[in-house]
Amino acid sequence: IARAPLPPGPRKFPIIKNLLDVPQQEQWMTFARWSGEYNSDIIHVEAAGNSIVILSSHTAMNDLLHKRSAIYSSRALSGVICDIVGWKWLMVLTPYNEAFKEKRRMFAKYCQPSDTSFHRTRETQQLHILLNLMIDQPENLLSHLRHMIGAMVITLAYGIEVEKTDDPYVQLAENVLGYLSQKILPGTFLADTFSWLRYVPEGFPGTRWKSVVRQMQREMDDFVNKPFEASLKAAEVGTLTDCVVSRCQHDVSQSELSKEEQDIVVKELAGQLYIGGTESMASIISTFFLALVCFPEVCKEAQAEVDRVLKGRLSENADMNSLPYLNALLKEVYRWEPVFPLGLAHATTEDDTYKGYHIPKGSVVIPNIWAVFHDPKLFPEPEKVKPERFLKDGKLHVPGPDPAELTFGFGRRACQGRYIVESTLLHIAASTLSLFDITKVMGPDGKTIEPTREYSSGLARKPLPFKCSIRPRSEEAIKLIRSLS
Repeated sequence: IARAPLPPGPRKFPIIKNLLDVPQQEQWMTFARWSGEYNSDIIHVEAAGNSIVILSSHTAMNDLLHKRSAIYSSRALSGVICDIVGWKWLMVLTPYNEAFKEKRRMFAKYCQPSDTSFHRTRETQQLHILLNLMIDQPENLLSHLRHMIGAMVITLAYGIEVEKTDDPYVQLAENVLGYLSQKILPGTFLADTFSWLRYVPEGFPGTRWKSVVRQMQREMDDFVNKPFEASLKAAEVGTLTDCVVSRCQHDVSQSELSKEEQDIVVKELAGQLYIGGTESMASIISTFFLALVCFPEVCKEAQAEVDRVLKGRLSENADMNSLPYLNALLKEVYRWEPVFPLGLAHATTEDDTYKGYHIPKGSVVIPNIWAVFHDPKLFPEPEKVKPERFLKDGKLHVPGPDPAELTFGFGRRACQGRYIVESTLLHIAASTLSLFDITKVMGPDGKTIEPTREYSSGLARKPLPFKCSIRPRSEEAIKLIRSLS
């Protein structure tokens, strides 16, 4: 029986296949264009020795990554990252196997939506610090946001105190996240494609990557061990607060694992928490502020709703359902500038057939989330931030693809800490709108300066610094914020 054809795509050349067709930057736009050119929501290319399947519709993503998740839930891995650097313990890089299932089971235990007090205390503490820094150093907004998110997750994971700015543990984690964003995809290292390069002595042409690998190993070792050791010391002197480390240590102490094995389990689980949510939270909330500046009428509408509900105070959990416009605005932020425009690549564990096309076992499967979010048939005027897309009769309403659902992953790979992320984002958004005016900057000529919409490259996108004005709304707002310190 003849095998079904591969999905359509650009012509494959001998040896290099489609290596020169796939751009280095903003691949999602090229992939979306191919989808239109070939009139197909499933495209196939080959590059760096990989069979790559690109999905460009919500239907295809749902059909394969949700409904057929049993064979679409593995990961496309860089051999250098997993085998040489040794990062395969990270859940985001773990293939879909029994070890992955056990890690998810354990992780879920410490990310229960019902256990809001577990993360809310840290969230509130770091939010208070953020609000004070927004008065003192408003020009460093993006740095403050990233540090706030990082500090919150460090305290949640390890139960230790962190510095208000420039914390060394947060910086360690940021270094690792930087490597992950730039290096985890297969084919990033030439040695992923030409495995024999692993055995070429360092110093020869083509071996510069080995020094990068050593640095990555050092950074990860420090990230895994140093905050964990600080957590153990805090426990010894009685300053450790309730955290993932303390809870997990109690749980694994009941097992038959050796002390060394127990420590490995605890260290890896705590590290997962930081890797899993920090990048997405920091990028999304930074984009939220960019949207407020770019679309002042949206900012005014959101602020008016917050004023009606909060009346000049900080937000509480009970307020969240009373802020439909703000909830809709966050969904629109997910859609407008997605943090992961190509999601996180899945991999097939078996051959499959879809819409008459053959999808080979081991294929890298990329959900082009950007293509869905910027489809004018689904979201008219996709370049504009319009929260009303997700409102009906004054209530939150999602008639089509939910940007939150696509942002937090698919099927058996969906983010387990989603409720922590969404809660944190809503509280930062509501409290800052309640207490601050966020506007465009006025230039020396009296004209407003339009903010830049430039983003970093890599797996996860984050906005580069942009000009904006952040001012407390009143003396009462300043007094309230200062009382929090």
